[in-house]
Amino acid sequence: MSVWERYLPEQREEYIKFLQVYGALTNLFRQKKGDLVPYLDSKFQETVYARAFNGQNVDIGNTPHDILSVFGNERIGIGLKTWMNSKPSFQKVMQLKRYQQEINDYRDNFEDLAYKISEIRNERIISDHERLGLSNDKNIYHYVTRDKGHFTINECAYPLIDLNNLKDFCNTKTAFTWSDGNKDYKYTFGDSQIWQKFDVEKYKTLLLKKFDVKIIDDPFSFLLKAYLDIIEKQEEVKEEFVEVYLPLYSYRSKEVEEKSGLNAWRAAPKTKNSDTPRPLNEVYIPIPRDFHKKHPDFFTRDIFEFEKVKKAFSGKRNYKPEVRFYLQLPNGKKIPSLVTQDRMKGLQSGSNTEYDENGKRYGQSALGQWLLIDVLGLKERKKVTREWLHKKGTDSVRLWRKKNDYSIINIDFAPIGAFEAFMNDEPIPDDDD
Repeated sequence: MSVWERYLPEQREEYIKFLQVYGALTNLFRQKKGDLVPYLDSKFQETVYARAFNGQNVDIGNTPHDILSVFGNERIGIGLKTWMNSKPSFQKVMQLKRYQQEINDYRDNFEDLAYKISEIRNERIISDHERLGLSNDKNIYHYVTRDKGHFTINECAYPLIDLNNLKDFCNTKTAFTWSDGNKDYKYTFGDSQIWQKFDVEKYKTLLLKKFDVKIIDDPFSFLLKAYLDIIEKQEEVKEEFVEVYLPLYSYRSKEVEEKSGLNAWRAAPKTKNSDTPRPLNEVYIPIPRDFHKKHPDFFTRDIFEFEKVKKAFSGKRNYKPEVRFYLQLPNGKKIPSLVTQDRMKGLQSGSNTEYDENGKRYGQSALGQWLLIDVLGLKERKKVTREWLHKKGTDSVRLWRKKNDYSIINIDFAPIGAFEAFMNDEPIPDDDD
């Protein structure tokens, strides 16, 4: 059964109507009339897909999956794409600018070149699987092709490249192509992009729906009338969520500190005179004082008033006031967490009373396991640097919660520069790799 068939019929109908309406407004986006190929913006496609199918928009800049759909205990990652012309064609699926020099070192050996590019692609996809709690073999591309007067919806498998079956190498001055027997791929040297060939006749590809799109001659009059009709009836929309960003580095030094933050595991052993190093996944996310000044009410109602209460507390240590909540990870798990340390400078996981699925108490390692090891892929006791974070495509995290609910805070990675932009009240960058 296709993922498309797992959605309710009314959800599929609503999605198609949204696409038809957007396509009908094509003349808003072009200067010359006469082109009967309807237009579709990829960001609109992401938004309307999430809305129609009750999915989560999980794209954080240049990540492999755009939407997460959950069916019971099954989590499906979905890559969305749209382009003109339904004929088989190569389409960009991943940007690898940060790996350009590393890839160029293999240009003299086609087999090694194909293996290296495929390996990097697979590693980035697997990292996103870990971030979102996905399996390696159930995710899909959902794509809409646009032809004269109509849209066509297709779905195809989104597999890892089979590293044991690389073949059909072809190299030119500008591009390198290869296959793994399931899909055909291309890497363009100038812009460091991976392209995948989409063909409805190929491996696990389905044509789902083809439907007409009627383009409105004067969409400006249509929009103006619709706006005036609606604006008088629409009630004020209240903000439902509060959103902030935190750095994965020191806001003061602009680097990941050597023995704190994401390198907290490099600090001295917890037991005096012990040679046992701290666990690799023992980390905390730095919370700059300037962040608290700007958003004193994000983690609790007035963090500075809480500090006074905590400082004045004279009871037993185990009963000392703490700012506690659950961190909702994008992979579906919730971990007990808190804001702690002097000046409330650290966000970390930890609980003395709750246990994970393996019967172990949640500790400071729970957040680090997901963030540093599962997703970012730190496997050895290697110091984390901001340069290393940039290679992974991030240096910040996004946090959000319901406006009046402090019990659950959602967390995900954010593009490079997101925290600095947030603190400066600038638009969050859309990472282009």
